[in-house]
Amino acid sequence: MKKLLVILILGFISACTHDILEPIDLNVVDVPESLKIDDISGLKTESTIVSNEVRINAKLPYTGTYRIKIRDIENEMISQEKLNAEEGDNLLKVYVSTLPKSSYTIELAEDNHTIIGRGVIVVQ
Repeated sequence: MKKLLVILILGFISACTHDILEPIDLNVVDVPESLKIDDISGLKTESTIVSNEVRINAKLPYTGTYRIKIRDIENEMISQEKLNAEEGDNLLKVYVSTLPKSSYTIELAEDNHTIIGRGVIVVQ
């Protein structure tokens, strides 16, 4: 019963929040060293321990529609945003101030839910 109550509360909180993704600058040429990805595609977070927001690099193999998902420690989806993005590096801010203090996984997936990359954050 407690687990169901927690899931319902988290669902209510996530349903009441606004979009959590914000493009930083679509014309950025230089990716900060802390966000560089050497592979063709993937996801990298700027830091693991966060409080209000975290910058991420979503490096994509082609232009298209992708999904950024946030999952809690029990792998329950807390939030999901669709993202129309360009091939290559896409710098984004993920706002986490409305999330309870805990560990979360940020996933980058294709529109068909195939995972491209994951990163772990701890909200304090």
